[in-house]
Amino acid sequence: MAASFSFARARVVALFFLVAAHPHGCCGCGYLPDLFCYPPPPPAPTTNVPTTNVPATNVPASNIPASNSSSDEGWLDARATWYGAPNGAGPYDNGGACGFKNVNWPPFSSMTSCGNQPIFKDGKGCGSCYQIRCVAHRACSGIPETVIITDMNYYPVSRYHFDLSGTAFGAMAKYGRHDELRHAGIIDMQFKR
Repeated sequence: MAASFSFARARVVALFFLVAAHPHGCCGCGYLPDLFCYPPPPPAPTTNVPTTNVPATNVPASNIPASNSSSDEGWLDARATWYGAPNGAGPYDNGGACGFKNVNWPPFSSMTSCGNQPIFKDGKGCGSCYQIRCVAHRACSGIPETVIITDMNYYPVSRYHFDLSGTAFGAMAKYGRHDELRHAGIIDMQFKR
């Protein structure tokens, strides 16, 4: 019993040091200091370019109306999709371009996301934490959740695109409406560091 507890504890400690060893740590999520964090990405350009066969840098961010509320300060518009099991951590091997494994365990706890280039930053965004929320869909709670970037999203659907684990996508829903939100597929959302 004690040996299995020590082994489990050692794995959690190893994951923590894996995140800590990354030059940018788990920026903004409270696990590590923000000393090495990059500033948030710049606001998306507002263009009316269609999303078909267009580089992600020219795609409009989303259709969420801007808000002047002080509690909405710093939020940027994005779009979200999800992959993997509905209540899973993403890919079957729990890995990704960042090299993290077992992301279903703390400190990740399945709250992971792939980010497109402005978020992934050629790997410099690995381990970065973002607050995410959805407000446009009827199943959205509007309550911010925290996700950690663990992989690259190669097929963005907007300027800023979070391809979330099923767990992270469902976490943005109102109580009992996780599956309804997941069935929406691509949703408008907001994020900030």
